[in-house]
Amino acid sequence: MPTEAEPAGKLATVLAPGDYVVRAACAGGYFAKLTIVEGDGLPLSTDVDCDATTFQRFLRHAGGPITISAIPSTGRPAAAGVAVGPNTDPLASAQEDMAEWSSTRLKPAVPGEQAGSAASNSPTSFGMSAKPGTYELQFLCEGPSGTELSVASWSGAEVVAPVQVHCNGNVFKRTVQLEAGTDRVDFTMKPGDGAETRYAFRLVPPR
Repeated sequence: MPTEAEPAGKLATVLAPGDYVVRAACAGGYFAKLTIVEGDGLPLSTDVDCDATTFQRFLRHAGGPITISAIPSTGRPAAAGVAVGPNTDPLASAQEDMAEWSSTRLKPAVPGEQAGSAASNSPTSFGMSAKPGTYELQFLCEGPSGTELSVASWSGAEVVAPVQVHCNGNVFKRTVQLEAGTDRVDFTMKPGDGAETRYAFRLVPPR
C-alpha cells in the first residue's frame, strides 16, 4: 500500500506473456483513477469506486514491462493500492480468445461499429446495444456445418428473418434498418447437427 507521503499506489514490473488479473482498491476518498500502461503502449484508464469491493480487471499481456497506478481523487485524505497476478478464471480467458478470434475475422475495425462473438453447440443468443438507423450486418461462423441466423429488436420486431448461413469462412452481409425506439438487438444462432460452432458478427454504420 502507498505511504502518507505518496498516497498513489504504483507497481512497475516485467511480466511473461499470459493472462493476468489487475486488482485495485482505495480507501478514504470517493474514487481512484486506475491506469495501466503496457510497454510503450497508450494508457488504459478507469475509475475505481472507493466504496466498492476490490476492483478486478482481466488483462492479456503480450509480455514485457507494465506499469499500474491508482491515484485517489483529491479533496479527502485517501490511499490506494494495486496488484497483479495470474488469471485463474478459465471463462475470462475463453472470452478473450473469442474476442481476439472475432477481431481477426471481421476487419478492419470501423468507427461506430457494434461487434460481438459467441460459441455454442446449441441454440444461443447474444444481445448488443444499437441505435436506430441503417447498418450493414456482417456475420460469419466457423464449424463443421451451417447455422440458422435470425436478428430481432429488443421489442421483438424482426430485423433479419431466419436464414441459413454456411460456415465456410465467407462473410454473410445484409443491409438492415433499425426502427425508431430501438436500443438493442438480439442475434440468435442455431447450429446444425449440434456441432460446436463459433460466431463473429457486427453492425457497421454507413461510412
